Amino acid sequence: MRRQRRRKSGKASRLSGKKISGKMIVVICCIIVVIAAAAAGIWFCTAGKMTEPAANTQEKDSDPTEDGNSQEAGESGENAKSADEDPSGGGNSGNNAGSNAAGANGSDESERSGITAQEGVKGMEFPYSIPGSNLLVRSIASYDGSFIEDGSDSDVSGVTVMVVENTGKTQAEYAAISLNRDGKALQFEVSALPAGGMAVVQESNKVPFQEGNYTDCTASVAEVDDFTMSEDKIRVEETGGQEITVTNLTDQEIPAVRIFYKFYMKDEDTYVGGITYTAKITNLQAGDSQAIQPSHYLKGSSRIMMVRTYDTAE
Repeated sequence: MRRQRRRKSGKASRLSGKKISGKMIVVICCIIVVIAAAAAGIWFCTAGKMTEPAANTQEKDSDPTEDGNSQEAGESGENAKSADEDPSGGGNSGNNAGSNAAGANGSDESERSGITAQEGVKGMEFPYSIPGSNLLVRSIASYDGSFIEDGSDSDVSGVTVMVVENTGKTQAEYAAISLNRDGKALQFEVSALPAGGMAVVQESNKVPFQEGNYTDCTASVAEVDDFTMSEDKIRVEETGGQEITVTNLTDQEIPAVRIFYKFYMKDEDTYVGGITYTAKITNLQAGDSQAIQPSHYLKGSSRIMMVRTYDTAE
């Protein structure tokens, strides 16, 4: 048998955003966890305790570029909104990340998480089934904390978020959801949402939440039967807190491998963010293994959604 060689990976492209430490990843996930619980009905039980958001939160305009919200064009018509990761890990310490959450000193769990449940959403009755799709909107709320949809992890306040569920039997490879609030257009993008999966998605342009009449909710969805894991060619193992090891099971070099993964809250069975991160490995020799540390990956808080191989390293 060929003896496997294990080496640290060389390069992988990352399209946007800064590296964050494992500590920051944990904080980001904790900040948003109450939204996931809302989908299970917790918000409705505790609505009396929730505080109202600032009435006139300043909107920070954002025009995401293709680099920030890339749509990969893979072998199977891949439309996953993703951000390529640097597999070397490292980055910011995340010591001040906890200050992103509004109401951090409050006793209410939603305040500590930066989430404020809303009762001012008119025109939609939750859960709301988006016409012509298998997507179900569980709730709409406001959020203070780290903005993860473009990979930047920038601080935001009062951003609109949506809890959306895929109720179909096929996988939603990519979905663009449009919504109108009193003439203001809102956009939500989610990728790699499996059948039966639920995700907390931040508004793509950081539009602040406001009470109003929410109408014209539509969705454009690209569906696939399955998310390939390439098990016949690749083995992926968690070998550390932020480390995964990728092994070429074939007798030929694989020019490129991409690992697609998302933040995931196991207890709530909910994905955090519409974004799907990717880590890329190039020139993986036959029988070889490479250990990588994608900067947004954390054991226990991330889930690998797809593994794809490519005929070129580009």
